[in-house]
Formats: sequence, structure tokens, C-alpha cells
Amino acid sequence: MVKEIMDAVMSGTSGTIARYFAPGAVFSNKNNAGIIDAAWFDRMEGEYRLNGEEEAKAFLNELLKRATYISYKPRGTIVEGDEAASRCDWTREDEQNGSLVTGTTMYWFGFTSDGRIRSIETIGSIHSVIAARRADNAIGPML
Repeated sequence: MVKEIMDAVMSGTSGTIARYFAPGAVFSNKNNAGIIDAAWFDRMEGEYRLNGEEEAKAFLNELLKRATYISYKPRGTIVEGDEAASRCDWTREDEQNGSLVTGTTMYWFGFTSDGRIRSIETIGSIHSVIAARRADNAIGPML
């Protein structure tokens, strides 16, 4: 289930993962984007309580609209008892100016006794922002 959720989140297609959330599940999302004041990283920071599958589906769809990745690489998943953790490195493109952004997100999952998700906490960290090359800023003739 953790792999399916990670694949859905990173690929931008929620599919049917909303069914895994227990009523009242909590999704907590934090990142370090505020330190560089990047408006393109409007990623729904905060804590959200999801009351049922329809609310979880709406939340996930909105979250995924704000997080489109060019590439991602899972870096491992650990499952122990009723908890799991996963890490993923990613690259995305700023939809406003074309800059490439690389980072890592850690995910911590808590499960109910019947195997549904009770909580997800994410912490994202941006590693670099590479400005897009613009033809009007280029030096010399364009080939």
C-alpha cells in the first residue's frame, strides 16, 4: 500500500488511494520553501483532517495539481508494526518560469489496526533551483 501511495503521489495520479484513508485521517505537510520565498511552492502546508473517502479524494486531487514532478526516485521504504516511512528524491519544473527544482520529501505513515491510514506526515526539502535558460538572455547567436 505504501508503494502504491508513493507512486500515485509522485506520478500525479491519485487513482483509488483515497480508499486507504481512515475517517478522520490527518495529513500534515511541511517544507523548507519559505526560506527562499518561492511562490511556485504553494504546496498546501499545514495539517488537514480528512473526514471520509470523498474528502480524502478531493484533498489528494488538489495536492497533486500543485505537485507535478518531471522525475522521482524512491530511496527506500521501511514498514514496522503500524508505522512506515519512505523517502523520495524528485525534480519538478516551475510552471511559471521554467526553473528546475530538485528536492527530497520524507513521508511517515501511521496505520489503524485494520490497515488503513491514520496519519501521513511529510517534510519536503528543496536542494536546488536551476534558472531556466531564456533565448532573450543568451549571449551570442542562437543556433
